[in-house]
Amino acid sequence: MTIFNTPILSRFLKIIAWGVLLVIGWRPGPSIPKDIKKCVVIAAPHTSNWDFGLFLPLVFALNLHVRVLIKHTIFIGPVGWFLRYCGGIPIDRRAARDYVGQMAELFEKNDIFHLVVTPEGTRSPRTHWKTGFYHMAQAANVPIILAAIDAEKKQVGVDRIIHPSGDLEADMAEIYAFFDTIKGVKPDNYASPNKPASEDG
Repeated sequence: MTIFNTPILSRFLKIIAWGVLLVIGWRPGPSIPKDIKKCVVIAAPHTSNWDFGLFLPLVFALNLHVRVLIKHTIFIGPVGWFLRYCGGIPIDRRAARDYVGQMAELFEKNDIFHLVVTPEGTRSPRTHWKTGFYHMAQAANVPIILAAIDAEKKQVGVDRIIHPSGDLEADMAEIYAFFDTIKGVKPDNYASPNKPASEDG
């Protein structure tokens, strides 16, 4: 159980989330279809520290059951318990482990599992994104949800669903093309293969 599906508390936080969104003028867009219980969610463009502040209330408003990968070194004592309660999954990228296989097992063990990733990996422009999320989705046989942080519309929501075809290059081209049309909080911090490499930070 996490903070996103705790009885009473999650409903209370959802009400607060709607209030926050009304105050700042943002609104939730379309949510994940109810028949999709498991998926990998790409949250992008990740261009500002405000992205997380916006995404958190929208998570509650969109009724997501979020899980996120977090560096294992901060999962210590009460902090570790709290991070897990908030949907955190410890990950040690230095260890020689099969993370794709491990994530596939977690998908299998959970009835509802929305793994949220920010493949850009940084708030600075990065032409080529990390593709671990794609391999996880393919191994777990789950769809990839594109959740756009659209500062122009002041909206975050599910805008496209992609089922991995096995052709990484083609599927990534579709993902890049979609996010190229979205303006983040700080548009200058966004890049993709369709953007000049000189814009990389």
